[in-house]
Amino acid sequence: MNDVISVLNTLFATMQAKGMSLQTLFLSDGLDLLAALGLVMATWHVFLWLLEGDFPGFFANLFRHLIRCAVILVLLTAWSTTVHSYFVVNMQTMASRVSGGDGNPGDLLRALVNAASTIMQGVRTEAAQVCEEVPDVTPEGVVIPNSEHQECGAAGDAGANSAGLSSIWTLIRNLPLVLLAFLAKSLAIIAITLMTLIFVVIVQFGSFLLDIAFCLGPVLIPWYVPPAGEFLFDGWLRFTISAGLFKVVAWLMMAIVYTGVLPGIQGLVQQTALQSGTNSDAYYATNYLGMLALALVCGVGAFMMWQVPDIAKGLISGGGGAGLSNFGKGALGRRITPNALK
Repeated sequence: MNDVISVLNTLFATMQAKGMSLQTLFLSDGLDLLAALGLVMATWHVFLWLLEGDFPGFFANLFRHLIRCAVILVLLTAWSTTVHSYFVVNMQTMASRVSGGDGNPGDLLRALVNAASTIMQGVRTEAAQVCEEVPDVTPEGVVIPNSEHQECGAAGDAGANSAGLSSIWTLIRNLPLVLLAFLAKSLAIIAITLMTLIFVVIVQFGSFLLDIAFCLGPVLIPWYVPPAGEFLFDGWLRFTISAGLFKVVAWLMMAIVYTGVLPGIQGLVQQTALQSGTNSDAYYATNYLGMLALALVCGVGAFMMWQVPDIAKGLISGGGGAGLSNFGKGALGRRITPNALK
C-alpha cells in the first residue's frame, strides 16, 4: 500500500509541476490586454468630457481609471511571486497547520492505513497471553532470592483463529458473529477506501484548479478596468479562493475524523480484546464492534469529503454549502426523476 501511495504522489507531483509551468503562459497577453482596455477606457472618458464639458467629473473618472490600471499592473507584474504566494503558498500553509505536518496527503494516507491495519488486526494475540512472575535462576538452575521476571505464554484457548480451527463446534456456534465481524470488516475497508480516495481527489483537484485559475487569470483580471467587465474579475477571484479552500477544508475534515475519532476506535478495540480475555465466545461476541464503529466513522468521513467542494463554494457565496439533498449530484450530474426513468 505504501508503494502505491508513493507512485501516486510521484504522478501527482509531475502533474502539478506541469500545471505550475503553465501559470505564466498568458501573462504577456494579459499585459497587452490591460494596455488595450486602459487606452479604450481613457479614450471613452475623454470623449465624455468633450461631450459634457464636465472637467471635475472627467478628472475624477480618469484618476479612478488610472488607479485601477495601476493596481492590475502591479498584480500582473508580481504574478508569479507575491500573488502566487498569497493564494497558493498561504493556502498550503493553512493546510499544513491543520494537519500538524507538511500537509502532504501521502503521509496522512500512510498513517491512516497503518491505523486501520492496527484496528483490523486487533490485539487479540496480546489479550490471549497469560503472564506471571517467576523467580530468576542461574545457569546452573539455582534460584536467585528476591529476583523475579515476567514470562508470558499462550493460554489454553489461544484466541479466535485457533479456536475456530481446532473446534468445529466453536466455529458453528459463533458462525453468525463470525459472519457479522467479516461483514463489518468489509464495510470498514470499503469506507476507508472511499474516504481516502475522495480525500486524495479533492486535495489534488484543488491544486489543479489553482493552476487553471493562475493560467487564465492574466486574461481575466484586466477586464476589471471597464465597469461592464467587472464580473469576469469577480468570478475569477471567487473561483481562485474556492479552489484554494478545497485543500484546507479537506484537511479540516480529515483532521476531525483521523485525530478526533480513530484513536477512540483503537482504544475501543484494545479494550474489547482485553476484556474478552482468552474466551472465544466472548471474543466473537464483541469483535465486530470496533469494525462497525470504524465503518460508520469512515463512511461519515467519506460523505464529508464529498461535500468539500460545496462547503468551499458556500464559504465564498455565504450559503450553507452542504446537505443531504446534494449528495451524489456531482457523480450523477442531474436528479433522477420519474420522468427520467421512462
